[in-house]
Amino acid sequence: TSPENEIGIASGLVMATDGLDGGFGGGAGTDDDLSSQLTMVGSGSTNLNNLIVLEFDFEPNSDQIAFEYVFASNEYPGYTCSQFNDIFGFFLSGPGISGPFENDAVNIALVPDPDSPGNYTNTPVTINTINSGTPSAGNPDPCSNIDPNWEDYSVFFSENSGVSTVNYPGFTVPLIATYDVIPCETYHIKLAIADVSDGALNSAVYLAENSFSSIGNYVETGSDYSPWVGNDTTLVEGCFDGEITFGLTEAIETDYVIDFEVSGTATDGIDYEQVGTQIIIPSGETEVSVPVVPLYDGVAEGNETLSVLATVSDGCEESNQEYNFIIVDRQELYLTMPSDTAFCPGDDVILIDPDLSGGIQPLTYSWTYEGNLYSNQEQIGINTENIGLYEFHVEDLCDSEADGSIMTTILEAEEPLEIYATYTDIEVCMDDVLETIVDLNGGIGNLHYQWYLNGNVYSDSLNFEIPTNFPYTYEFELEISDECSNTVSESFTIDVMDCYVANVFTPNGDGQNDYWYVNFGDVVSNVRVHIYNRWGQEVYRNINYEKCDEKTGDYCWDGTDFSSGDDCTVGTYYYTFELLDGRKHKGLFNLFR
Repeated sequence: TSPENEIGIASGLVMATDGLDGGFGGGAGTDDDLSSQLTMVGSGSTNLNNLIVLEFDFEPNSDQIAFEYVFASNEYPGYTCSQFNDIFGFFLSGPGISGPFENDAVNIALVPDPDSPGNYTNTPVTINTINSGTPSAGNPDPCSNIDPNWEDYSVFFSENSGVSTVNYPGFTVPLIATYDVIPCETYHIKLAIADVSDGALNSAVYLAENSFSSIGNYVETGSDYSPWVGNDTTLVEGCFDGEITFGLTEAIETDYVIDFEVSGTATDGIDYEQVGTQIIIPSGETEVSVPVVPLYDGVAEGNETLSVLATVSDGCEESNQEYNFIIVDRQELYLTMPSDTAFCPGDDVILIDPDLSGGIQPLTYSWTYEGNLYSNQEQIGINTENIGLYEFHVEDLCDSEADGSIMTTILEAEEPLEIYATYTDIEVCMDDVLETIVDLNGGIGNLHYQWYLNGNVYSDSLNFEIPTNFPYTYEFELEISDECSNTVSESFTIDVMDCYVANVFTPNGDGQNDYWYVNFGDVVSNVRVHIYNRWGQEVYRNINYEKCDEKTGDYCWDGTDFSSGDDCTVGTYYYTFELLDGRKHKGLFNLFR
């Protein structure tokens, strides 16, 4: 045959009961399987003529065999729905097959289901099952008795009344005979055709070249995101799709049907476009790809999975394999820029590192300075020669983008960093209220304070209260640093002593305790003292009581009222004194004579 003929099969084998030129005739013959098939379809005769049989053993290397064929006959259209039809069949026997014919064979020449491509009815292909849909003698019963849906099968019929290039007035469209088998087991097939009742009005079966096949199949997955992540399993909602490729190890001349199952945490038709559960690899092709398109919903659901379960075969052994995709959320890109920053004198380079989250990696970056591209890196280094405004743009693979900017300047100190302290070395009495009095000047930016006591960290405040409830010598070190690491320090010694303040005063001239004396430690100036009687009247004051000499009485109170000059009466008196650094004390004592 040739590609231009109406049969639809370019080349192959023809089994014709009258030969290709119409002159062949083989006489009567017998075949139990063809006769049984005639009985099953209600034929008025089971006598066979011009019988042709081709049979052989084979070992399939996959779980399905298939071949393409066309049935043609000179009995079209005159014997449609009659009781006298030529017969043919493809009788398959072997492991796992249990049918009504010899050796438990089944006839795999069956009418396809017109409503379900890839599936078949249980009706054999004959003139009374595939035809124009109109009985030639007006009686449809012989056709209806075989299959009440016989008229629907006219879609598989080709009318050829002109017999221009094919010497038969009617024939089927190319059909597929297929059956599920066990790979690498031995099977037997018999291809048989014969005229029925007499040798007139012959018939033929055309078998497509290379269509009898049993091949291996495979499944592969792919992802548009693969070039960036290095795998074929990661998909991105609304951005990067994937595909499942179903393939055959070699092309065949029939359609090949593959069923598969879909599962996973992602929902078919909601989280991704529906992928179905079946594909058909068309005749002559080796691959069909099913797109996997994840849908963007704007909801952060976390990673979801899509699993495809399919049966694959290497030719003899088959196995169920699972192919998995991970669907990741398409997240918006978020950018937080560092605060404006400044150079310190002597700095070399400042590293600028934006804080990025979200987006689909990898990201692309661009820094511009004074309108010109400065860098395509995420981080940049800036030196003192290029201070000013830097603008940053970042974009992910799914067109999410963000912008920011940062200003750089140079810090300069107006004055050097210095420490000012009211005292650095002092003696105080127990229970004195004592606080450090420190002030600072100069430096750059915010200052950092750190006090150390005997080499250990003590406080990070500039000023604080010092405990005086027990005798102790504090050896403090104060370190101050600014934003440019300029540092100054100062040492402080504070000696808390068990100071003596007399609680009995006897100004009677006996040479003992004749003067009111207080040990002020190392305080040598401006100790202000006030003494009051029991009625709150001030009887004495002095602004330099630290000069009091208890032996000579110089600058000391001798028990006389400083206003009247009279001796103060025996009784209780109250005192207060105030030191130059702000410390205040008060108490009482008794005066006796």
